[in-house]
Amino acid sequence: MKTTNLCIFIGVMVCGLISGRAPLHAQPTGTQSTSAPVPTVAGDDDKPWNHGVPVEHREAARALFLEGNRLFKIPLFDRAAEQYKAALSQWKHPAFYFNLSLAQLNLGQEVEAHESLEQALRYGEEPLGAEQFQEAKKQLQEVARKLGRIRITCQTKGAEVTLDSATLFTGPGSYEGWVKAKAHEITAKNPDHLPKAKRVTVSPGELQTLDLTLRKLSEAQETRWAVWKPWAVVASGALVVIASGGLHALSRQSFNTYDERFQQLPCVKSGCTEDDIGLDLNAHLNRARLEQKIAVGGYIAGGSLIAAGAVLLYLNRPHLAEQEATSSPARGVAVVPTVSADMLGVLVTVSH
Repeated sequence: MKTTNLCIFIGVMVCGLISGRAPLHAQPTGTQSTSAPVPTVAGDDDKPWNHGVPVEHREAARALFLEGNRLFKIPLFDRAAEQYKAALSQWKHPAFYFNLSLAQLNLGQEVEAHESLEQALRYGEEPLGAEQFQEAKKQLQEVARKLGRIRITCQTKGAEVTLDSATLFTGPGSYEGWVKAKAHEITAKNPDHLPKAKRVTVSPGELQTLDLTLRKLSEAQETRWAVWKPWAVVASGALVVIASGGLHALSRQSFNTYDERFQQLPCVKSGCTEDDIGLDLNAHLNRARLEQKIAVGGYIAGGSLIAAGAVLLYLNRPHLAEQEATSSPARGVAVVPTVSADMLGVLVTVSH
């Protein structure tokens, strides 16, 4: 009696383990009601799915289909899908598409399963049977709720367009298809163009449209400021230096005039006092000194402007355009003169 109870307990446990190992979708064995029926090889040449398919190809495809069913039951979904695809390469029967969709769903390949289910339903319920046809429609509706669509265009010649690192096409061209409802990375690259990369989140049932046409590198280059602005700083410095040079020449002439007039004074040999020199000649000397001082200050200011302009020219060299956040601070340059008791110059502030 104790032995009998132990056997019953073990049997219940084994049944529970077997039921717990069941896959998400029904296994396509020959006796499962959700599996497509095994296609008939001979006859029915007038059916659209049989057109142009020799009997020997149908037989080979049927054998691959049955092997796929066996692998599915183990379950080895990836290997079963390979057998179904091999069968479809010889005979595109809707039943093969239906069982392939079941394997793809178990592998988490909803996009591929959607396409397989559409092909399975293409000719109605006759090649599948009424029950399997309804099951395929139900599966298609469930899959569609997990997918969205994406439309990508790129008119740039030679641009490689990828979706989640998988190449879609080489431009110019476009692509439209189903994708999983989640975030996707789309890129377009061409050696002679500025690349583009976008992250797009597709919602269930939504159509996302993207244009990834690229800009040439030469067209994508920009400068921080208008080209004329740094050159205007350099030109201003040069004008100040030139003006200072003229004033310096004038001060030298004034000193020469002072020296000539001083040498003509009667007191040169014995020594001259301020009174001997006179107010007029002293004023001439003071004016010459002021002109010289202003000229030296102009050299400093002009040289500073030229140096600042050179720095701005370097910073303003062309570079690839970048997408900037709307909160980025504005770029600019400020040139402020600086004057003190013993210094004359400019303060240049660059924001970039």
